[in-house]
Amino acid sequence: MRLRNFQLTRIFGIPLIIDYSWPPVVLLHIWLLTQFWLPVRIRPAWPLWLNLLVAATITALFFASVLAHELAHSLIARLEGIRIHDIQLHIFGGWARLVTEPKTAMAEFRVAIAGPASSFILSLFFTFGLLLLQQIGSHAAVSLAALETFYYLAAANIFLAMFNLLPGLPLDGGRALRALLWHYRGDILSATRTTKRMGVGIAYMLISYGLFLIVYGMYRGTMWQDFLLAVWLLVIGVFLKNAAENDYRHKERQSAAQTAQWQKLKQFDIEGTVGSVMSAPPVSIEPDLPVTEFIDSILPVHRLATFPVAREGRLHGIFSLSRLREIPKEKWEKLKVGDIMETVDDQFFINVKASLGHAGLKLKENGLGFLAVLDPEGFLVGSLTERELGADKPNHFGE
Repeated sequence: MRLRNFQLTRIFGIPLIIDYSWPPVVLLHIWLLTQFWLPVRIRPAWPLWLNLLVAATITALFFASVLAHELAHSLIARLEGIRIHDIQLHIFGGWARLVTEPKTAMAEFRVAIAGPASSFILSLFFTFGLLLLQQIGSHAAVSLAALETFYYLAAANIFLAMFNLLPGLPLDGGRALRALLWHYRGDILSATRTTKRMGVGIAYMLISYGLFLIVYGMYRGTMWQDFLLAVWLLVIGVFLKNAAENDYRHKERQSAAQTAQWQKLKQFDIEGTVGSVMSAPPVSIEPDLPVTEFIDSILPVHRLATFPVAREGRLHGIFSLSRLREIPKEKWEKLKVGDIMETVDDQFFINVKASLGHAGLKLKENGLGFLAVLDPEGFLVGSLTERELGADKPNHFGE
């Protein structure tokens, strides 16, 4: 059976996705705290049930800190006009996935630095709480549990901030450095190339240290938990290396595509308006339509990837199959189109009289490659995709 991610909830309207690799890491974190952290820190030793309770509390607050880190990225990105796809918690912590990218270097810098800044603030908060508890002073189990919790979270958040500030992709420090280089060089591809190399260098350092620990452990008879650390460093190193290289390849493809599209847009801007190339009438669906009925009745006839959602000619939102695929099939029976559509936003629609150049820019920036076309009175009259502009990305499902 293929394991699937699932949506746990929404925070400020942003889907929180749990990757199937995350729960085992949570359990491992609790076990390591129970077996190796608390028994060393607490004298006399606590009973197992109390160790488990404190370890579970620390773990919950630690991953809440990771979530706060990613939420900081997301909220600042939203302020910069960037659409957020979701936040995912996974084996390496978490990440905020963006639908659209920062339009300026300084916007990317602010988004990148927001995560480490939130971790620094949380570290200060837990440090202040730790100092306050130490001033109060008590040897009761509750007080000791609070001390250990605040101590661990203060240290974990400062480590999270410092590690993420390492100046190489895909880490936040690498993205912040790329933004600065982009700002001063005026070339995001060149900035990405530099920070990619630095990210790969950091990855190789982690891999080398992991290999050293394995060899040294075999020679010295190091305990198995050190071997576990070595393996973890190797895995993180490989992950960072691949992510840095993928980021650069993505920017290369994006740069080439933008250059080609700009040439097309210059031609389109001269030749016509949105109304001259749009698909009309549009294939729209209503917000009250059950998702199962859409799957059974609409999709087999109109095999598109994106649909405008409208009632009585008025646009309510945009429904995309990519969003639907993220939701487990067993939940589809209870959902209607309006529950999971993208709500109406300026980036999803355009006036029928707008230039094709302007339409091309909106298609590129909104992350869907789709625009609902409205007449001057605001009624839905058509749709426009990158296909109509001659782009390579189709709007048809399965192509």
